[in-house]
Amino acid sequence: MDIVQQIKKHAAGFPDRTAFQYAGQRLTYSELDLYSDRLAAYLTLKTPDTRPEIVVYGHKHPYMLVSFIACIKAGLAYCPVDISMPTERVRDILSATAAPFVLSTETLPDLNAGQDTWKMTGEVLTLDTLQQIAEDDRLTADPSRMLSPEDICYIIFTSGSTGKPKGVQIPYGCLCRFAAWGLTLGTTPAEKEGKRFLNQAPFSFDLSVMDLYLSLTSGGTLCVLEKSIQAQYKALFERLKEYQPQVWVSTPSFAEVCLADPGFSGELLPEMELFLFCGERLTNRTAEKLLQRFPKARVMNTYGPTESTVAVTEVEVTPELLEAEDPLPVGTARPGTTLLIVSEEGTPLPDGTPGEIVITGDTLSSGYFHAEELTRKAFRPCTLTDASGNAKTVTGYHTGDEGYLKEGMLFYNGRIDLQIKLHGYRIELSDIENNLLKLGGVEQACVVPSLREGRVNQLHAFVVVKERTEENDRKEAARLKTELGALLPEYMIPRKIHFVSQIPMTPNGKADRRALKEMLG
Repeated sequence: MDIVQQIKKHAAGFPDRTAFQYAGQRLTYSELDLYSDRLAAYLTLKTPDTRPEIVVYGHKHPYMLVSFIACIKAGLAYCPVDISMPTERVRDILSATAAPFVLSTETLPDLNAGQDTWKMTGEVLTLDTLQQIAEDDRLTADPSRMLSPEDICYIIFTSGSTGKPKGVQIPYGCLCRFAAWGLTLGTTPAEKEGKRFLNQAPFSFDLSVMDLYLSLTSGGTLCVLEKSIQAQYKALFERLKEYQPQVWVSTPSFAEVCLADPGFSGELLPEMELFLFCGERLTNRTAEKLLQRFPKARVMNTYGPTESTVAVTEVEVTPELLEAEDPLPVGTARPGTTLLIVSEEGTPLPDGTPGEIVITGDTLSSGYFHAEELTRKAFRPCTLTDASGNAKTVTGYHTGDEGYLKEGMLFYNGRIDLQIKLHGYRIELSDIENNLLKLGGVEQACVVPSLREGRVNQLHAFVVVKERTEENDRKEAARLKTELGALLPEYMIPRKIHFVSQIPMTPNGKADRRALKEMLG
């Protein structure tokens, strides 16, 4: 499957069908194909002999989608950046990519403010400019510039242990193979054709790749929920009633927010056919409620890190599975993917024995953007042996996740290292800690998660400050949260900040996170 060719086929077959629906705005398949052709032609003229990375900034606007497809057509990798990212993180991404263009559907923050040694050099193409380019009928895309399967298609920056984000590179062939497999999740590709897909995640979060490209390749309509509406029950449910999605893609957490209202049921969404979950653990309780309230819909659980192109496993959650397994499995491997469970020494472990999950296969990232050392640590050679005993060496991505296999079914136990998932977002705890240490008065910092039903539900920061009085703890905590908000996305801000005289240490000189968790009770 080729994603661009699928879009062109749909544009020819049903040009007026809505491809993208957002806050009263619509983009048809013919408009998507034509506008992205013209923008691709413009980008090609501006980059005739180079293939730089392009930053696309905004929040779920139709022209973000136009920009993504235009970059693919122009042979350029795109990097999605949502407006929820703080200024410093946007600056970090622009510094890392050195993007000559920022395709921006929203007003960029003043990235040069307070900077003596860094100045933004890329040219910003505003929404008005993007629209003008889309209307320029003199521009014609060059098909020879199209990405090849080996070329990097997109770069998504995730939390990094150094305090700086790291860019996960996904080749175009990986994305196309993921989309072809994704169309088989829960239903056949034919059954997904022309359906309405719900988008919950921002485009800077790789879960959005699932709804975006499954919708486009199946000739569906992507029904977008902007961030502001997701926190308002009345407005959210009115929008859902308007959209009437048939394929729901979200984190389990978002579904749980909706399930808190008894009105979230098949009566509100009578056409719902399929729930697709990824990004964090799906609990038995959540799945059971969904099956009860949406008896006509199927529920699919999947698993996969950004480095393996969204997801690599699948399992349908049925009443029988709910009764047999608690916690739920995350599924069997997709064709083209092999899962291994290995010990700390890298030795394969037998069925039922927990260890680190290692992923091999044809949707694996090509590594981290301009970070060879990080790539070598995470992407390492491993040996696969087939049923005949023939061995071959392949690249395996060491996920840092713990799990075990049982008759080919993967069960996920959580993170091995200091990386966690909160509401579907992948977070390096050391990233938060390093940024806490940048704040005035903070001498030590350690961040630990608290769990509910085996899943991270909030973050706690333990900090040592130079001058502390218990009477000022609340004011000081508010200050630290405010200042941290200028450095990190909202979802990475610890819910609670605890002031301590010292961070407990283990015998080997590391922060004793277990002792801190015990302090939470």
